[in-house]
Amino acid sequence: MDAIAGYIAEHPAMLIMIIVFVIIFILYFIFKKLVKLTLVVLFILLAAAGYYYFKDPNKTAEKIKNTSDTINAGINEVVDKSKNLYKDTKALYEKSKEVPGDINKLLKDSTEKAGK
Repeated sequence: MDAIAGYIAEHPAMLIMIIVFVIIFILYFIFKKLVKLTLVVLFILLAAAGYYYFKDPNKTAEKIKNTSDTINAGINEVVDKSKNLYKDTKALYEKSKEVPGDINKLLKDSTEKAGK
């Protein structure tokens, strides 16, 4: 055990490689199960959608169109809000650049008034 600890102490790169390998190994098994679960859920959703589509194709097509229109409207709204957020953040950043100079000016004026 002391030999292993001594080897790792002398070669820290080996320790990093072992840690990365263990993390990749753990993530592989987690994502392997996650991918299987995702495929099963996707299959169930597609089967349910197919059932409702074959049950009444016209009604289902209208619902899909309405849903896609609603999603597109929501996406456009989010895009507009994010553009406005970007503009507002940029303006706030420009104003924040001026703050340190203003604070220094106020401190300088207060020290002159105090007579120090």
